[in-house]
Amino acid sequence: MATGIPSHGKSNFVEWYVMNIMRDYNMKASFFSPEHHPMALHQTTFIEKFYGRNFFQDNPNLPRITKDEVKRYQEWAQERLYLTSPDKGQFPTWGWLLEKFKEQMFIYGVDIFVIDAFNKLEFDDNKDKELSRIKRVLTQLTMFAQMNNVIIFLVAHPTKMQKNEAGIYNKPTLYDVSGSADFRNQTHDGFTIYRHFEAIQEGEYDIDKNQVEFITQKVKMKFQGEMAGRQIFNYHIPSGRYYTGHTPPTFVFDREDKEVLQPVSPSQAFDIDDLPF
Repeated sequence: MATGIPSHGKSNFVEWYVMNIMRDYNMKASFFSPEHHPMALHQTTFIEKFYGRNFFQDNPNLPRITKDEVKRYQEWAQERLYLTSPDKGQFPTWGWLLEKFKEQMFIYGVDIFVIDAFNKLEFDDNKDKELSRIKRVLTQLTMFAQMNNVIIFLVAHPTKMQKNEAGIYNKPTLYDVSGSADFRNQTHDGFTIYRHFEAIQEGEYDIDKNQVEFITQKVKMKFQGEMAGRQIFNYHIPSGRYYTGHTPPTFVFDREDKEVLQPVSPSQAFDIDDLPF
């Protein structure tokens, strides 16, 4: 579950996050992102992250992406990264999207699904109150992920945040997501993305202008992280990449310069017969 104030980069961060998971674990992803239509334009954001360079213009020491490099990206993404959208004239509903995800899972082997954002889909049944409809959809997403052993990233907008005494917007939590507290209650793992548009000092953190803060809002399992954990990222505007060092990463996603990590399930990590319960 990801949230953040509009224009703070939550969608951009989720794309970068997912592309790194794909690279590290050799996984496939599907993005339902109607806010980023048309699809051809949305693809340019993935191409920029793929190369670490800008699609549209040259930058200092970073020439723009070439036509040959676009073809190279297409070869990499062809069976790894899918953009999902309804047919012309079709209004997307939650039932339609889950059926589409199921199709992609069985036919293409997709194991990461991104929904950006929650409010871009219509409920299949509008008879109940909104709280009940939201709870039902979140339950369906949880069951879909658990039954099929896949990952779902759900992006949702918060309500309008208030400004503090300094005139800066407060950081939203999962309880601030518009519509229901179930966005916090039902999610297994959640985080906030918050971009600082001015330099500021917060306790032990000296935060520069345009740095981005990743704040852990909830973790289901303790090995996954710490509640209220914070990580400050630098943001490379030309490529949309995030990094923690002094210089942005320069790797290209299709280069075999690292060992692919193999995810291990609990049943593989432990001998069930030897567990004391």
